[in-house]
Amino acid sequence: METQTVRIPLPPIRDDESGYKYLSKLADFIVSSPNNIYIFDFSKCSIISHNGLVVIGGLCNYLKQHEKNRRMFQGFGLKSLLRPNKIQFSIEKISSRLLARLQELGFWDYVQPDYGIVGSSDYIGYRQHDTVLNDSQIVDHLKDSWLTNEKLSVSDSLKSEIVSSIYEIFINAYGHGLKDNHNQQSVISCGYYEPKDKKLSLSVLDLGGGIVNSVQKHIPDLGTEAAFNWALEFGNSTRTDSAPDLPRGLGFGILKDFVMINGGVLRVCSDSYMATVHPSGIYVTQSVPGRLLGTLVSITVNCDDKHYKLKSESDQMAPTYF
Repeated sequence: METQTVRIPLPPIRDDESGYKYLSKLADFIVSSPNNIYIFDFSKCSIISHNGLVVIGGLCNYLKQHEKNRRMFQGFGLKSLLRPNKIQFSIEKISSRLLARLQELGFWDYVQPDYGIVGSSDYIGYRQHDTVLNDSQIVDHLKDSWLTNEKLSVSDSLKSEIVSSIYEIFINAYGHGLKDNHNQQSVISCGYYEPKDKKLSLSVLDLGGGIVNSVQKHIPDLGTEAAFNWALEFGNSTRTDSAPDLPRGLGFGILKDFVMINGGVLRVCSDSYMATVHPSGIYVTQSVPGRLLGTLVSITVNCDDKHYKLKSESDQMAPTYF
């Protein structure tokens, strides 16, 4: 197939339903044609939220790994050496605010280090994880950089439960994104705090394969949407010590309950589906255009003036608990 150069004019990408639908279509379009050269044009893009950054970064990683594998298979001839860069960025007309934001998050450090735009090393920001971090690195990263006491007032016990639940998301992504895929994909994460809106946000992405296929390998009678929903059910949780022939779910348990009480947002996107935690505490699943060949989990919590505790810690003086 002849290689084409495709310019992608990025729109504003927000942490909302339209943003996730666009990202699903974008991922499907690029993964379906990995031999093309892609130019991401930022001239019309005023904002990219955490969900957009992990998907764009993940697609860049996917294309680079695909090209690397193709060159190894075909050999490093002169034609290969003269081939243009697989991913290019048009930032001549990017807004100064967005450019500064991407720099602060450390986005360019990973997707285009030749730019020489270095982000802050102590900011949780944008990260690509090529190997499994040890437990203490992930937990300390979440506790000390993302879920700090200055941002969200929670009891120590609840904080440990939330961090443990988010850690499970990373472990699940490592299981699908690093161990089971054959294209050497990285796990991508992006987290930040918005002081103006008082919101904490975090997205974790792997492009190692969708939920539906993973579940249907072991429960073939399930339809596609049923297989997706199976992975969300409580009790179908990822087990890092499970036998490799057992299907893995995403049961987030206490994280889902906390997001509901907090008035935050928890979304899971994979294949052609997106599930969002409803205020009642149940997942609402809908079809989205395109297909995300992997799993994207996004969390946003409100940093209000309430103090959250576990029910087991509750007392008459506690204004808010669950």
